[in-house]
Amino acid sequence: MRWDQPALCRDQQVLFPEKLDQIIPADHRVRQIDWILRQIDWSDWEQLYKPNDAGRPPIHPRVLASVILYGLLCRIRASRKLEEALSVRNDFRWLVEGRSIDHTTLSTFRTAHPKLLKGMFVKVGLLAKEMQLSAFKMFGYDATRVRASNRRTGTRSLEELKEAKKQLQEQFEQEQKKADQEQTAEDQLHADDSGSKGTLEDLKKKSEQIDAALKRYEQLEQEGKTKPARLPITDTDARVSKNKEGGYGINHTPANVVDQESGLVVDSDVIDGVNENGSMIGAVNQARENLEIEGEAVQVLADGLMDTPANIVGCPENEMELFTPAGPSNPAFRDDPSEPVAEEDIDRLPTRKRDGKKYFDKSAFVYDSEANAFHCPQGKVLEHASSRTDHTGQPRDTYRASASVCNGCPLRDRCFQSKGNKSGRRIECGSEEKAVQDHRQKMQTEEAKVVYAKRAAATERPFAVIKHVFGLRQFLTRGFERVRQEWDWANVAFNLTILERHLGSGCGFP
Repeated sequence: MRWDQPALCRDQQVLFPEKLDQIIPADHRVRQIDWILRQIDWSDWEQLYKPNDAGRPPIHPRVLASVILYGLLCRIRASRKLEEALSVRNDFRWLVEGRSIDHTTLSTFRTAHPKLLKGMFVKVGLLAKEMQLSAFKMFGYDATRVRASNRRTGTRSLEELKEAKKQLQEQFEQEQKKADQEQTAEDQLHADDSGSKGTLEDLKKKSEQIDAALKRYEQLEQEGKTKPARLPITDTDARVSKNKEGGYGINHTPANVVDQESGLVVDSDVIDGVNENGSMIGAVNQARENLEIEGEAVQVLADGLMDTPANIVGCPENEMELFTPAGPSNPAFRDDPSEPVAEEDIDRLPTRKRDGKKYFDKSAFVYDSEANAFHCPQGKVLEHASSRTDHTGQPRDTYRASASVCNGCPLRDRCFQSKGNKSGRRIECGSEEKAVQDHRQKMQTEEAKVVYAKRAAATERPFAVIKHVFGLRQFLTRGFERVRQEWDWANVAFNLTILERHLGSGCGFP
């Protein structure tokens, strides 16, 4: 039986090309990544290094950044794995031009310069703008969950933390007393007391973790934020939250603003907490600042979690037009609200239930901003009756239909909670509720649905690539500052793939 023979014996001397450049094909992606990073101004990074004629010269920050970013594209995240790749992979050796870089240098560089890293993220976005990848007029906003570097069962309630602190203090005192006794006893004069020292160090480390968690609870209380029922003790900035795949876990909540036309991530952050809806407007404003288009009107596409009164009211104030899911069709929204809702659609009108009885919800009434009035399902008018200020200082308006109109209405029994009510139907709402209804009425139009349909493909793609291609399903670091840097590195790497695709189409690569 004849078998295929090896093309090269392992002990045979081999002559590699004299030029390292000859090893890498002309169309290899590492060449494009290197070219893109060379277009960025690194002068702010260079200022970190002081001239020194003694010792080995520092490695240029572009080289170190290129290793981390190209490593992400190759699904290599750990510093030790990057060090290994620099020794055995020709594409990495070409990228660093044959340098030897140890894992400590890479690990330190990765987390040492958060502001400069964010600046590099911005510069990549401006490079995309210079390449005219997009007009940057339509953004998508979304958030995801990424597992924290904290064991699943490593959470404690505030009461459990206080009890653990008390127990650790008692154990520490006992071990300290035991160590002192061993130190003073004549028969233990020359004995090895490393066991007691090790126990004391372990107890001290656990106590520091508990102290950090208690301090985090105090900080949340001082900031007026909701205190979680259970707090992770290893990464106290993480939260127990619902996983996108189902179930619950200890996660961080990264959020991105994505340009819909190019797919470029134009702002990235990791949110403090689990509710990203309060961060949307600020994130879009930051994206415009990053792209140097402050004040320009943009469209914002977001999922249903962003469909809050604060966002709906706040977007127009910030030159943003918000698009969210249309939701269930509401037959109250009709071309002419002065006409009755079609009889076949009456049963589909929104209702609420109280004391076992269903009656029309106020969302079954359509607000007319020009007349400052509501139209009921029968097309009748509820005029503005009075105004007041609630306990939070927000204005509230009351609208009421005349009793004569309501008494003769065929839908009266479905409109009033109490049959004994002889007055006209009354609706009370704030300015935010009016804006919400206008927004939801807009989202029922075909034009708005067409715009919103563009959201998922571009907005959710960075999360898919970062998780599935880069392998970032769990953070390697802990604490907001380091986790945010890790997320920024991933988004810079993703944006390089966008520029790489653009250059590969023959637009700009030399």
